[in-house]
Amino acid sequence: MFQKSFLFSFIFFIAASFSAQAQTGPRLTQNQFQVFVQSPQNFQAIQNYMVWLKKNDYDIAGVRWQEGKIEVITNQSGLDRLNQYRVPYVVVRTHGPRNSGPGIESTDKIDPRYLNPQKVEEKLRKIAAQYPNDTRLEQIGKSHQGRPIFALLLSKNAKRNDMNYLNKPTLVFDGMHHAREIMTSEIVMDVADVVLSMKRTNSQWNQLIESWNIWIVPMLNVDGNNIVWTENNWWRKNARANGANIHGVDLNRNYSYAWNACSGSSGSMSSDTYRGPSAASEPETQALMKLGYMAYPTASLSYHSYSELVLYPYGCQGALTGENNLHQKIATELAKMLPSDSNRGTYTAGTPWKLLYSVDGDSMGFMHSEFGALAFTFEVNQSFQPAYEVREPTLLKHRKAWAYFVQRMSQNMLSLKVVSAARMQPLEATVAISGVIKNKGEKPLRTNAAGNLFKVLDPGVYTLDVRLADGRAKQIQVQMTGAPQAQIVSF
Repeated sequence: MFQKSFLFSFIFFIAASFSAQAQTGPRLTQNQFQVFVQSPQNFQAIQNYMVWLKKNDYDIAGVRWQEGKIEVITNQSGLDRLNQYRVPYVVVRTHGPRNSGPGIESTDKIDPRYLNPQKVEEKLRKIAAQYPNDTRLEQIGKSHQGRPIFALLLSKNAKRNDMNYLNKPTLVFDGMHHAREIMTSEIVMDVADVVLSMKRTNSQWNQLIESWNIWIVPMLNVDGNNIVWTENNWWRKNARANGANIHGVDLNRNYSYAWNACSGSSGSMSSDTYRGPSAASEPETQALMKLGYMAYPTASLSYHSYSELVLYPYGCQGALTGENNLHQKIATELAKMLPSDSNRGTYTAGTPWKLLYSVDGDSMGFMHSEFGALAFTFEVNQSFQPAYEVREPTLLKHRKAWAYFVQRMSQNMLSLKVVSAARMQPLEATVAISGVIKNKGEKPLRTNAAGNLFKVLDPGVYTLDVRLADGRAKQIQVQMTGAPQAQIVSF
């Protein structure tokens, strides 16, 4: 993938706050710098730099693998440390507080056509009103500052208490864990726009909501995004505060699975990867977890920016799921169909620890470990806040990718139903599948309240151990041939 002979340029693109001092709030109070550091080193040297940067608590904004560039966010303290370790750099641009004076640019220059929290809420309500039979709008949580967090269901069984809802697999799309990653809300919202507007004229999209339940969460970090629009457009975290001082928590380091497990987050409130005071402490994290328990997702797609990557679990160094071959195969297929914004190659597939750095307490690991979902993270674009003209081509390429993903899952789906023999009533059961190894603390696969389990499997022969809470168990064999298959197990 990466040739050692390739001339890598290390670029540390510096634009927000790094400091040993606790932050007093999200408002910019000092200058920020964009700095390019260039070095003709090899891939291993890049990885070594990544380790050093994380160890020293720099905010690594993204990586442009095609160009061999790392973007880091820091301030004067970060520059001083680069000087201390003799890292050569050139200051390209200086950002600062509003009205800083000549030669220093304010950072509040996001194109106003992008979505903000108010626009997201208004659009979701409008869609729900326009398509009442195919949608359901749920408030799944409320932020620290009291803003609602919404999820929208797209389904032909969207009505509350429609039992047929539980007879279909579920896919969860989420965007904007990190406040500055504005394109992610656009992509997730596009799912609803495309599926609902095209369902009457395009059988593909109509079939999608006939066969699937699709939940979208366009903007999880509503407080943080408000800060981006009003105070500091490089803000990453939520708005957790210590008294009047906002320090924030990195929501994608706060989930209960593997929280604080492998130095993939920080315990310092001033860090941009601060994991929070405890696992799942944040209302935004709790909101997406709540949706998971409502949805029992078969698959999960989480959108972040940037780096042009397709990531799969897990985040900790050396950790892989018991379904790594399937994760790797699908991620590679998706990456190959996503051209880079620069048209220099395509996205790259891998785990976070292979391509970036160790990550613990992330949503992708939670979705897979808790529900057995095929879980992926897309790192989109080559910057956090690209020109608005990049929006449409980004939506088009990702529309193609997620549509392919759903189609691929549908073709390789095992649908298992567990019922009582006497009355054909649904039974709740755990299911162990040969070849699907769970040795990283994952929960057992389990049926939903209607007795259903939906699982994507590679072609092959599998033994299923189906077990009820009272200890009764049955084993069956299924052969997956690349086509959907339905099985009923009765007790």
